[in-house]
Amino acid sequence: MPFSNECQAHFDSAVNDEVFSVPKLGVVLLDKVTDAQFLADYKAISAVASGKVDRWLLNALVRFAFLIELVKAPKIETTKFEVRWADRLSKHDPRFATFDECVGIFKTAFEQLKSALADQNNASLMQLFRSHSLVAYEIPVDYINRRRDRQSGALHASDNVKWLWTDKIRKTIELRRFLLEGEHDHRDVFELAYKKVCVKTYLTDRVLTGDHKTNREKRWETHPASVHYALRETCLEVENTLINQLCHFADFPPDLRAKLETAQMLAKLNTPFCCPITLDPLSFKDFEESVRNPEAGKSIFQVGHLNPLKAEEGDGASGHTAQNIAWISSDGNRIQGHLSLEDTRRLLKRTYQNYLTREIVKPK
Repeated sequence: MPFSNECQAHFDSAVNDEVFSVPKLGVVLLDKVTDAQFLADYKAISAVASGKVDRWLLNALVRFAFLIELVKAPKIETTKFEVRWADRLSKHDPRFATFDECVGIFKTAFEQLKSALADQNNASLMQLFRSHSLVAYEIPVDYINRRRDRQSGALHASDNVKWLWTDKIRKTIELRRFLLEGEHDHRDVFELAYKKVCVKTYLTDRVLTGDHKTNREKRWETHPASVHYALRETCLEVENTLINQLCHFADFPPDLRAKLETAQMLAKLNTPFCCPITLDPLSFKDFEESVRNPEAGKSIFQVGHLNPLKAEEGDGASGHTAQNIAWISSDGNRIQGHLSLEDTRRLLKRTYQNYLTREIVKPK
């Protein structure tokens, strides 16, 4: 095994440091490794993942296998790094794992990665993640299944780990790279847009009630029974959907749209994209103005779920999914409140019929 039981003490000590550092921990751990096969494999991966990507990969894998960011209790304000065997995680929690189990997860993910990087397409995708990440230590590794409780098996387990090498994931990161670093005049707008999308896509909202209180945790690290949970793959799909919608706003720069379409980076969508509540077209020029010159406490563009979140397996219409997410106007957001999209439209229809009956408005 790459990490001996001696390393467990280094993890326990590191998460209690006043300033926690994954790279610092990674240096210590690599220095402790005596497994000759692992060191040979690491050297081989280093040759494929040129530059600083190899060390970054090691740190990211350590971060995934051994660590978790849990929201601080009881104030539910910020997150703090913990080891997976921390006292804060009950042994009945599907996110809990012993040190030895974490070593097994690391080994499984590392072995899968060693084989996958033999494919140049996978190696180049890893380079893209390294140079264009939105969240710290963002790598395309995920769980196979969302296991909500120990009865269905541990969530954080070596038999529940997979790498994401799909074309859909690649297109998401390539679109991110092009919009943030490509040759066009709106990179500053997309830098601001991606900051908003990142928060809404990958991090939980502040939830102070119920069994699973959360605030700005990674969605795949909050409790899997929480309605705010989502697999990393799902979050990447949400990002792609929101950016694709933005690129279909009214008066989107035609030259930029042409470049994106030529590169086949956009999915087909009715144009212009409209607020799903008011059905008013959403304007890219207005969006541009709102992010370049924001007003405190005011936002005319919101990201919202079309239907209230539920933790239902396979129900894309009610979870944090690409099917259930959209840009919404501030008017639409106020009208919808906590209603589903269908209930909101019924309310609007009934309201309109009432106005007609009382002759407050007349049909055209």
